[in-house]
Order: sequence, then structure tokens, then C-alpha cells
Amino acid sequence: MHPSFQRAVLCLFLLFTSGVTGMAQNLFPNPGFEQYLSCPTYTSQINRCSSWDSATGTADFYHCGYYAPSTLGNYGTPRSGSGLIGLICSPPNIFVPGTYWYGETFKGRLNQTLVPGATYRLNSYWLIATTNLPATSANCYSIGFYFYKSVHPPPMPITGCLNVRPQVRFDPSTLQVSNYVPLNMDFTADSCYDAVMIGLFCNDSTFGTSCMQTGDAEYYNVDDISLVKLADPAPGYSAFSAGKTEICVGDCVSFSDLSQRQSTSRTWYFEGAATPSAGDSAPANICYPQAGLFDVTFVNRYECGSDSLVKTDYIRVGEKPSLTLITDTSILCYGMPRELKVESNSPFTWSTGETSGSIYVRYPGLYFVTAENQCGRDADSVELAYENCACSVWVPNAFSPNSDTKNERYRAVSDCVFRSFSMDIYNRWGQKLFSTTQPEQGWDGRYSQTEAPEGLYVARIRYEGYHEGRAREKVLTQTLLLIR
Repeated sequence: MHPSFQRAVLCLFLLFTSGVTGMAQNLFPNPGFEQYLSCPTYTSQINRCSSWDSATGTADFYHCGYYAPSTLGNYGTPRSGSGLIGLICSPPNIFVPGTYWYGETFKGRLNQTLVPGATYRLNSYWLIATTNLPATSANCYSIGFYFYKSVHPPPMPITGCLNVRPQVRFDPSTLQVSNYVPLNMDFTADSCYDAVMIGLFCNDSTFGTSCMQTGDAEYYNVDDISLVKLADPAPGYSAFSAGKTEICVGDCVSFSDLSQRQSTSRTWYFEGAATPSAGDSAPANICYPQAGLFDVTFVNRYECGSDSLVKTDYIRVGEKPSLTLITDTSILCYGMPRELKVESNSPFTWSTGETSGSIYVRYPGLYFVTAENQCGRDADSVELAYENCACSVWVPNAFSPNSDTKNERYRAVSDCVFRSFSMDIYNRWGQKLFSTTQPEQGWDGRYSQTEAPEGLYVARIRYEGYHEGRAREKVLTQTLLLIR
């Protein structure tokens, strides 16, 4: 067979036997233990297996047809290919009575560093070898995968099971003799691990009375391991909060890092604040001297990367309310309209109950306006005076509604402000043709949408105005001529 064709066949074989789903990358090196530096000739030669070595005890490597036959049975049978790893676990009175458990583990570097917050799927195949050893109590130890950072490896005991708790672990009671059983689990990485230990680990029951007195031991084979990433970290894995988000000019805010991942450093950026940035986990006394809506940016750094979170318009800084009331304070005739206007940076209310930017008043008195928000209150007022001016009314004795823009309406002319006003128009038979309470409206010479004929009509005007400082009611009757 041509060497290049052999390599292609080997690659395809490894792909379909490694447990990888689809084209996802297997993060375990040499997952089927097929690659080797040299063929093993004896047990405890895992250092001849490419990318793997013993971590605790002396793990066994089987390949090249060597499977360590003994009086106890064959130690290793591959699930696929020609390679596998063998591990033994035994209680104290097998090797060092009363002192240690003996649990073997092996270690290797991952093909890719785990991403904190990402989800991974771990697949592996295990069996109990036909060594004729009686099985240990199922809950005395665990089969586990312990992920760690290669720059900070855990201490390795010469004997005894590793005193760490793996992130992924299984109960050995689920395994079968001479029949590979899959042990699979999904988990979320909590740090940027780049190495792994695989094997037999202590658990909470290991050093209990029942487990220390047992005289059993067991031997395991493991083959075709895989680790693939299922999903990236969810958005918002880094998080923070503010003690309060709605404040007033000059107020200060404290912030807290709520991230689920362990940070190596942090940087905060505070738009609009007197302190534009900080590096603490909980920066305090971040003060805002101006009003507005301001962003907060949080950059979270950890050993294998960083991410950032921006909260737009997160801090809302309000101004203390201020207003100015503007009006003409000259003395006018009683009832004449006077405009009051206000300039304010906050919602406001007039003493009349109105909320518009300007109002019209007609009577003397104290008028005030109030602005209020979460930052405080401000108010302004004005005292208005009126005179009771004399009132006179003049009406014409004829008008000509002929669309020549001259004398088109019959109406009262006055320089005073009426407290009340009404005007009624009658024909010669006493029939009312027109009525109004608005002095400026006037009669256009029509009745029921038709033009009234030329001739004489009578106008009766009733009004109330001031005369010599007193309000008086007057009635004026006037004959008028309608000309077409």
C-alpha cells in the first residue's frame, strides 16, 4: 500500500473512531492512543504513547499486539484500532496496608485552551478488564477528567489517589467486564484550562471506614476519548451593576463587577464622569458634574482572553429644576388678557392647573408656577394689578354685506373689556335672525344660510363693563339699515 494512502486511511479511521460529532475539532491529542514513539514491551510504558504520560502511579500503554497476558487474564483489549490505556485502582491493604489508596491517572496537553463559559461535550469508552480481580465498592472512588492549567499543575503524590476533585466524573459501577461502555457528559468550562488528567480519583467516601477496610481492586481500560466544543459563552457572561442609575448633578455612584468568570484585571470607562476610568472590582464615588445620559463600558480580562460590556445611556443625570416667569407687569384695564410665560428645564404646573409654556389671565391676583423633579423643586410668582377702566360701545346704523370688503359685518366697537356681552338681531316682525356672545363676531346679513333682504332691522346689545370704577350692565337698542 502506498504510504500516502496509508496516512489517508489512518486519518479517516481516527475521525470515525474518536467519537467526534460532525467536523468539530477533538481537543484531546491522540484520542485513540494509536500514535506511539515506540512499541510497548512491558506494562507501565505510557511514556511511549504520543502526547500522554503518567500523572499518578504508572499508567499502562498497550499497542503493537502487546496486551500483557498473565495468570490474571489479558489486561487490555482495544475498542478500536490497536492502542489503549490501562489503569488500576486498589485499596490500602493491597500495596500499602492501612495507608493509601492507589489510583492511577495519566495526563496530556489539550489541542486548544478551553474558553470560560463555553459548553463542551466529553465522550469516552471504558471497560473492566478480565483480570479476575474482585470489584471494589462502587462509591469508594470516581472515574474522572480533571482539567487544569499547565502553568499551575496540582502536586502529584507518589502513591495514593490524587487529592483533587475532577470537573467531570463518573461512577465506576456503570461499567461492564470485557464490554466497553460509553461515559459521556456535557459541561461548562469555568477557566482557561489547557491540560487534563484522566483516571481514578478520590471522592468523599474514599477514606471512610467501609472503603478503607475493603480488600478489593480493579483494573480498567479506556479508549477513544473525545472533547468537542458545543457552544461559545452566552452573551452577558461578564456583568456589572450600579448602585443607582438615576441621579442628580453632583451625585456619585458606586459600581460592582458581577461577572461569572474570574478576572485578572478590569477597566471601567465612565462617560461624563469626573473620574473617566477606574480599575477596581468595585469602583466607588464616581461623580457626575453635568446632566445627561451617559454610557458605562466594562472591560473584563482573564487569563485566556477578554471581553467587554457596554451599557448605553446607563447613568441618567438630572438637573435640579429651575424656572423663570416672564410677563408685562404694567397696569391694564380689568378683564384685558395678559400673557404669562415660563422658561424651565423641568416639567412645571401653573397655579391655574395649566401646564403649557404660556397662559392668558384677565383678573388681578397672585399667579405662580412650580417645577419639580427627582432632584428638587423651584417656583416663581407675580402679583398682577388691573384698573376698572370706563367702558363705551359704538355701533353703526347701516352696513353693506356685498363682498366689497367694506362694512361687511354689523358689530359693536369698543375699547373696553366686557365682563359679559350679547347681541341679537331682529327683523321688523320681531323674529330673531342672529345672536352672539362674542363682540368680534358680528352679523354677516344672512339668516338660515340665505341672504336677508335689504331693509331696516333692530339690534339689541346687552353688555356688562366698568364705569367710574364699578361694573355696570347696559342695554343698547339700535335700528340699522341693511344695504345690498
